[in-house]
Amino acid sequence: MKATTALQAIIAAEIERSGPIPFSRFMKMALYQPNDGYYSSHRKKTGKQGDFITSVTVGSCFGSILARKLHSYWIETGASQQFHIIEPGAHDGTLAGDILDEAARFSPDFYQVIQYHLIETSEALRNNHSERLSDDHEGRFNSQPTMSTIHVPCGAVISNELIDALPVELVKFDNDQWKRQMVCINANGNFSFTNAEIGSQEIAQFFASLGTGYPDGYTTEYNTDMDEFVRSAADALSSGIFITIDYGHTQEDYYHRDRITGTLQTYHSHQKAENPLLCPGEIDITSHVDFSRLQETAENAGFHSPWSGSQSNYLTKHARSWLLEMEQNPQKADMEMIRQFQTLTHPSMLGTRFSVLEMLK
Repeated sequence: MKATTALQAIIAAEIERSGPIPFSRFMKMALYQPNDGYYSSHRKKTGKQGDFITSVTVGSCFGSILARKLHSYWIETGASQQFHIIEPGAHDGTLAGDILDEAARFSPDFYQVIQYHLIETSEALRNNHSERLSDDHEGRFNSQPTMSTIHVPCGAVISNELIDALPVELVKFDNDQWKRQMVCINANGNFSFTNAEIGSQEIAQFFASLGTGYPDGYTTEYNTDMDEFVRSAADALSSGIFITIDYGHTQEDYYHRDRITGTLQTYHSHQKAENPLLCPGEIDITSHVDFSRLQETAENAGFHSPWSGSQSNYLTKHARSWLLEMEQNPQKADMEMIRQFQTLTHPSMLGTRFSVLEMLK
């Protein structure tokens, strides 16, 4: 094919060398290829000037409420002398800064025992962490490319909009059989899909359990990296709390027969794109999270006592102390923070767009 970018050339060369590749491989390169992948590049991705809005880019309210939640958990579990916060997918460190800022303001005792581990695969983003955090939080944080070396006695693992960006397999129901969607180069020299046998016993068994009777052409996803992520989170904590916030559905809703095109989405400049194979490295590719499977995987990894619900319910529940402060001292109410809280929790905004799973170990 005639590649127009370095990343297109890299992907095309792999296909020409080895034949069609799984969509999960294409997605991994499109998002995470060093220097050229979407999340590895320096271009702005979030906020009004980026491709999408997140709870973090709304403002510091999101991190402030999470800080209070973690403080409550720390108190409930005996106020340990050291509390580790592990954030995989830490991006540029904004959420870490918001949590540390609020902890320092709200409870200096809690702040003094925090060690914050920012996990980020992108070297470019890791380099931003010191610039963003060193002036105010020197000695309270570190940056690493993986969770694999972290093993702490107590703390928290927090992921926000991470699992939806993990590579997925695309699977299509075709002639009463589940087929794996592979990426090839078509006669016109463009990336294209072609069907293949599923191959993976794990994936084949999962889709066999869903049964048949799906419409011909029904297409959906299977997250291939979620299990490893959850196991890494469990390995990192001897005891603690696991909080995941993301787009998602229960398994029944995720694989409903009416959801004929699945949940895979691409974004560029706040607009949804139709073809995930176009412009690799320049568009975001996401799929929703199967929260039923996520909870089952977490339970198998050693987590227990699940709480699940909407972001609206979760943040409102853990903002009570902050809301009470404003009720008792209305003259000190921060109107900007109230506006952010409304954006994060209102059903027509972000309140029901995101779901939360919290579990203990």
